[in-house]
Parts: sequence; C-alpha cells; structure tokens
Amino acid sequence: MSKAVVYSIIATATLFFFIVLSLWNLEESKGSLNRRFGYKILERAPIFDPLVTKIERERQQKIDDEKNNINNVVPRTSLGSTTSVSEVAETYLYLTSGGKLNTTLRIIILFPLLDREPKDGFVAFNELGSWINQRALERLDYVTHAELESKDKNGDLSISLREYLPYLSEKDIEKKEMGHGEAGWWIERFDIADSDHSGLLNFTELKDFLHPEDSQNKEMLKWMVRDRIKRMDDHETDGKLNFNEFEDHLYSTYESYVDFETSGGDVPSAKDKFADLDVNKDQLLSPEELLPILPYLYPGEIAYAKYYTCYLMNEGDDNEDKKLSLEEMLNHEFIFYNTVHADGHVESDDDHDEL
Repeated sequence: MSKAVVYSIIATATLFFFIVLSLWNLEESKGSLNRRFGYKILERAPIFDPLVTKIERERQQKIDDEKNNINNVVPRTSLGSTTSVSEVAETYLYLTSGGKLNTTLRIIILFPLLDREPKDGFVAFNELGSWINQRALERLDYVTHAELESKDKNGDLSISLREYLPYLSEKDIEKKEMGHGEAGWWIERFDIADSDHSGLLNFTELKDFLHPEDSQNKEMLKWMVRDRIKRMDDHETDGKLNFNEFEDHLYSTYESYVDFETSGGDVPSAKDKFADLDVNKDQLLSPEELLPILPYLYPGEIAYAKYYTCYLMNEGDDNEDKKLSLEEMLNHEFIFYNTVHADGHVESDDDHDEL
C-alpha cells in the first residue's frame, strides 16, 4: 500500500473522529443547557408529591414554633434526614428500613392518580401538567392563607394597607414616591389589587397582590407590564416600547423560556414576535399588547408549573414518545423528588421573587 493511500486513510479517519466528537459535544452541550435551565426551574417549581409538601410544612411549623418558644435558630436539614421525615404523622407507611421516604413506593402509588384521561397506563404531558398545576394552585392558596393569618391583626379576614405595611409613615404616604418599592409604588399595587375598592384586600385580592403574575385581574397584569417598562432607562414617555427597546430589554428573556418550553424548537425572531404582538401596527407595543408574553417575562407559580412539566417530561421520556410509563418515572425518580434526594436543598412555600 502506498504512503499516499495510507495518509489518505489516516486523514479520513481523523476527520471522521473529529466530526463525531463535535456532534457528541454539541449534543452534550444542548443537554447541559437544558439541565442548567432546569436547575433554575427547580428553584421555583411546585413540589411533585403532596406528602412531601406536608412534610415540609409540618417540619417548618415545628422549626417556627421552636424559634418562638425558645428564641433559638434551628438549622434546616435535608428531607433525607430520618428525624425530619419520620416525625411527621402517618408517613411511617412510606418509609424505607433506614427511615427515609420511600420515593419508589410513592411513585407507584401516585402513578394511577396521574394516569387519568385516558387511563391507558401512561402519563401524557397534559396529565402531568394538570397534576403539577394543581400543586401550584394549592401552594398559592397556602402562602396567601399564611400571609392573611400573619397580617390580619383585627381578625376580619381581610388586610388593610396599614396592616400589611405598618412601617409606612404618614409622610411616606403623603409623598407617594413612585419609585420601585417605595410607598407610592406599594399603594398603587394595593389599590389595583383591591378590585372592589373597599380599601381592604380579601383572600382573592390578597393573592393577586402577593402574586400579581398569577392574577386573573387584567388590570393587575397591565400594571406589572407598565412597571417593567418604567424601569427601562430609555423607555418612551408614553409607556410603550419600540422595536429596539423590545429587542434589547425583553426578547432574550422570552427567547430563553420559549426555547426551553419547545425543547430547542423554532423560536420566533425578535422582528417576527414584535410584529405578532403589535396588533394595531403602530410600530409600538403597549402594556396590553405585551400581555400574551407576560408569563415569559414574569413567570409565576402557574408558568413555572408548565416549565416544570416540560422539564420532567424532557428528562424522563427515554423513548421520546411524549408520555411517561411507570418504568420511566421509576428510572428517573430523582427528578420528581429533588427536594428529598438533594443534599441540603429545601423547597420553601415562602420562596417568591419580588417584582
């Protein structure tokens, strides 16, 4: 065999090796990006198993009680701890011999509850999404109830501005400064949440006030968009965005979430999305026109429930048939019970990013 032929074979083999290596690295990179975004999702995702939610709340209540009784800070431990799990009533049925929560057994028990429409031995995306969404709604109600119980000093089952923000002075209220987080900003937010104009927030209104991104009150949602626009250095005085402002300030956030939601599918370009949102074709986007992408700009509990569903499906669907079998869920039980298995990580019902 001539040297030229040998060199040709070596060159071809080397080229093939680097092509395969590049494709492998690209796939690995895509997976890493998916997981990195997934970690962000997990910080705000609902807890998958209601029993884990119960364990978290009862354990946190115990810690709070001890703080109040002995004025001492009690360190928070992982759910893997035998004491924090086994001390919760009725969980002994689901414990391993080592005293930890038997997540395998829990998935087997929960699977028929997720597999509902149709009951075909698989959990489809909509079935998983419905389950996760319900967990998110329950958490919204729980946090709102806890806040109502904490702030309602006169027991009338509603919250006044003074009850919620007792530190505001008369001078602060009179000045009504409208900067983000200042007295006027809080007052405006309170007034918009107070949909019946009673001067008090009932349970639903308080939930809108605490979690405006999950509100059904359209005025609350528009207020969020206006607030976002106000905080842009080069915003227009009329409270609308031109294309450059949309591209510079909002599009990258929208793009990141849509890319994750579609598993790297086609994402509209900034120009295409701007044109789609610009309903009246005046080359400007009003707060109302921006409402369709609000869940991407300010993801709330409900939006994160959807993203968490995407994450679980992407990670657990081994054969890519867009549904989960019991075997697939058991093979990936770690992702469903990240708060149990992650060393030292604790999911809190109180975690909520301020606007």
